[in-house]
Amino acid sequence: MKTKNQNIIGTVLVVLIVSLVPLVVSAFKYETGMAEYAWFSGSTVRYDFFLFWKGQLLLLLCALMAFYAALKCLLVKEGMPDSKLEKKYIIPLALYAVLAFESTIFSKHTDAAVRGGYEQWEGMLILGAYVAVLFFSYWILQGAVELRIVAYGLLAGVFVMTLIGGMQAFGYDFFRTDAGKAVMNLMLDNKLDFTFNFEKGRVYATLYNPNYVGSYVALLLPVILSLVSGKRKTSAVFVSVVSVITSALLLVMLFGSQSLTGCIGVAASLVLFLILMIPNMKKKPLPFVIGGVVCAVVCVFTVFRYQPLFEYGINKMFHPAPNNQVIRSMEGKDGTLKMTMDNGDVLNLKVNIAEGEYRYEATDEKGNSYNLYEDETAERMKFSDKKYQTIEIEEKKIESKNQTYNGFIIYTPSTGRSYTIAMQGEKYEEAGVNQTEYRIVTPFYKLDELRHIETFGFEDNLHFGSRRGFIWSRTLPLVKKYILQGSGPNTFIYAFPNDDYVGMVNVGYGGSLVTKPHNMFLQIAIQTGGISLLAFLAIFVIYFVESFRMYFRKTAYRSSEIFGIGILLGTFGYLVTGLANDSTVCVAPVYWCLLGVGMAVNRYNRNWEEKKEANK
Repeated sequence: MKTKNQNIIGTVLVVLIVSLVPLVVSAFKYETGMAEYAWFSGSTVRYDFFLFWKGQLLLLLCALMAFYAALKCLLVKEGMPDSKLEKKYIIPLALYAVLAFESTIFSKHTDAAVRGGYEQWEGMLILGAYVAVLFFSYWILQGAVELRIVAYGLLAGVFVMTLIGGMQAFGYDFFRTDAGKAVMNLMLDNKLDFTFNFEKGRVYATLYNPNYVGSYVALLLPVILSLVSGKRKTSAVFVSVVSVITSALLLVMLFGSQSLTGCIGVAASLVLFLILMIPNMKKKPLPFVIGGVVCAVVCVFTVFRYQPLFEYGINKMFHPAPNNQVIRSMEGKDGTLKMTMDNGDVLNLKVNIAEGEYRYEATDEKGNSYNLYEDETAERMKFSDKKYQTIEIEEKKIESKNQTYNGFIIYTPSTGRSYTIAMQGEKYEEAGVNQTEYRIVTPFYKLDELRHIETFGFEDNLHFGSRRGFIWSRTLPLVKKYILQGSGPNTFIYAFPNDDYVGMVNVGYGGSLVTKPHNMFLQIAIQTGGISLLAFLAIFVIYFVESFRMYFRKTAYRSSEIFGIGILLGTFGYLVTGLANDSTVCVAPVYWCLLGVGMAVNRYNRNWEEKKEANK
């Protein structure tokens, strides 16, 4: 079905968003603005290589799309009303945008919320671009010509991405070459010499992190496969061949990234595809039996070929490393250092200094006292009672910001961990010192309070999913705090208790930061609010229901309908990966754009069916 007014220029802009934006890689130097926080290092400058310039190109393309749309409305009146986004989509989309904007306005970290920042660069401007991308993609794509341009342009962009990722999988990383380093240095005056965190053969493509490769593949593999057709025209055969090659390379990228989440997303798409095909299975079972056998053989071969990957991923979920901690948490309150042990027992410790000597008072919650003695060999204080023999204390002077404090180090030799505590607020009297304030020495030699950190769940599985258990246990309690109004886009790093120094050390995060929750839905709930999460989900649920109704009962499909099914499967797979991955400007623009394209495809197919019925 053709339209009278083809939006070729607008369509090209859509193609650039889904194809070019993910490919952008170049360094950007910026001020962190976080050196004041005790949980952050004293460094004020950082470099970003994979996120910032992607976002800037996205904003530029969105501005051009808005300009194009304005000209189109002013100069071409015919055909425009039919392209309005339906109210069923407008309401949740507008609600999501409003709540994201509101969370930005009231955020305590306005600059980060607006522009983005440290390791994320997904501020309000970028979230607004996502909303605009969905709207304009739906608004612009009205006919078969536009849809073909998007499909082929997307194929070209993904093909280039798979060449980069495929080469990385086989040990040939473009960005480790002189040419690749020149590209990464392109936007810098002072050129850098790079080191790479990922081992050779690990795929990150241009997507910053192997986890995001999993999200990218889950999103795009079904869409690219939908372009494979049985038509014999030369152009159709060429597109099919390129699509098959690209799909194979996407799988190479997936396994090279070692992203189990991506594998789960692809598997979820396959399950949805089988559900959609139930009517066809009843009518023509043989092709599906053959296809099922082929898929089974491929799956068995893949699991066998990449057995270490699957074993590693399965162990992360079902057999995570056990907790390895003696002290679960510490809290300094009312002159007492309260230590919660791994078994839930609480040990209260008071350390006073009289005449230059440390004096210890240790009690449990029931008031029972426990004595300490000095082990002269180890020069440490130890508990006489075997209940606490896993704890040792070494007296030490603490240096921080050119000041010296009395303090001590708590060791748990069985785990190889230690926690350095400084004593502040000491009031010397004849009887000794009272009302001491206990401050932990951070990995950056700053002092910070030991406060109560609220947790929920995963107490015995902190290492679940590569320590996602720890992150989620600290993130879930934040949801109720931000249910109505979020902390602001790109501000999860401030909302998360990065001052949970004991917990961070216990899981091996000492000296590191948690900048994202490794769950897109928790990320949205915290940053833009719980209600905005419901709006975000409502957009997809409405699209999903519409698509399912449109494609489920059919037993024969036109190419545009197959394309629509591919987008449905891809966006569904992407959301499944969101259970363990975050929203990022590397992949999210493609999701939002394809969601708008999917809505436009549904509209096109619906209009085609209505026209067909009218001509009968």
